[in-house]
Amino acid sequence: MVWQRTHDLGTAVVDMSIFEGRDMRLRDGQRGAVLVEMAVVAPILLVLVFGIMESGWFFTQQVELNNASREGARLAVVDYGPAAVIAAETCARAALSGSGATVTVTRSAVLDPEVGDPPGTPESITVTMAKNYSSLTGFLDPIFDGLAMSSTVEMRTERPLEDLTADGGGTCP
Repeated sequence: MVWQRTHDLGTAVVDMSIFEGRDMRLRDGQRGAVLVEMAVVAPILLVLVFGIMESGWFFTQQVELNNASREGARLAVVDYGPAAVIAAETCARAALSGSGATVTVTRSAVLDPEVGDPPGTPESITVTMAKNYSSLTGFLDPIFDGLAMSSTVEMRTERPLEDLTADGGGTCP
């Protein structure tokens, strides 16, 4: 058997003998098997797809948190202001408003055990940010809900600090 179709560009000829003797319809038992296979595979496929999406969203939030804590440490090192001001500005620059992220700014002296603690000893500023993971889809909340994320960055000051007089921080509004 040969199938032939004519159109504006010419004639297409297909040899249909490869399909002869084969019944291309599904039998009743096969329809049920396909339904069962789909019922088994679909949930696994959905969990896999949503798991990939949620994992990507988690890593995006972690990178955002790392960059925000680095930005906060840089603000503290250049003596931008008191700890509460640094925390608020860090949240604003990183677009973390409403995320419930906490920012903690800590000063500590960098001591050299051989020399002691001479006047003008450089200081180290540590900025720690923490927040809970917020789900993208909500599909895998039983797995990802309440997952804590944090980032800590430490930088040395380049000159004595005047505005940052005490440790502190705040929560992103």
